[in-house]
Amino acid sequence: MRSTPEYRIDDLARAAGTTTRNVRAYQERGLLPPPVGKDGRASIYGDGHLERLQLIDALLQRGFTTAHIADFITSWETGKDLTEVLGLQHAVTASWGEDETFEVPRELVGTILGTDSDELVQRLREMNLVRLEGDTVVFTETQLLTSFAELHEYGLELGTLIDIHAEVADRVDEIAQIMITAAKQHIVDERGPGWLPDTSDEIAETTTMLNRMRELAVTSVQAALARSLDETLRQQLGDYLATAAERDRQQARP
Repeated sequence: MRSTPEYRIDDLARAAGTTTRNVRAYQERGLLPPPVGKDGRASIYGDGHLERLQLIDALLQRGFTTAHIADFITSWETGKDLTEVLGLQHAVTASWGEDETFEVPRELVGTILGTDSDELVQRLREMNLVRLEGDTVVFTETQLLTSFAELHEYGLELGTLIDIHAEVADRVDEIAQIMITAAKQHIVDERGPGWLPDTSDEIAETTTMLNRMRELAVTSVQAALARSLDETLRQQLGDYLATAAERDRQQARP
């Protein structure tokens, strides 16, 4: 179990979007491994615990009970190498996007987002790009926030940029659905519906496949987007220059 970063139980519950009461209950029922250590009297948890909580949450949302999940985890882990089990769990539950955050006191958000900061924060929150933690606003994708700020310097309104990102995100969601569905169908075709890796070799192979799928998906989308941007830019630029030329001709007429 990795211990970096380290979480106290309150931090772990907050990161997983659950409660400390649930964390303790999951641990008592055997769904969650013991803490990785102690800091005085406080228990310390690692990334593996966070990933396990995310897995539990995903199964609960699919309608499984905690008893079913406990049976599933126990039977699946029995006789298997724990490192490989955690590796597969990480491949399934870990975020595939950048996870850097930027925290701003709520009273200072207006210095970043302007006078409409309350409305913009709410829109970003609905898109899971912002979360509120007490009197702090946490921007969950700092690279995107930086891009917004840089484009805003060119005169583009932040509301417009958010609209553009929302529209692009919808298209990306469709792409992700296509890719993940294809990977799922491949497993079903090869192994049958409901298959789970049983041996250490199968766990390692499935983990590698999932990680490789991620890398190829990101690479292929980036390459396709770059090519499409080049082609679209040439087309739009050509149309724009044609309009500019026509405007010049009209202005040159007596």
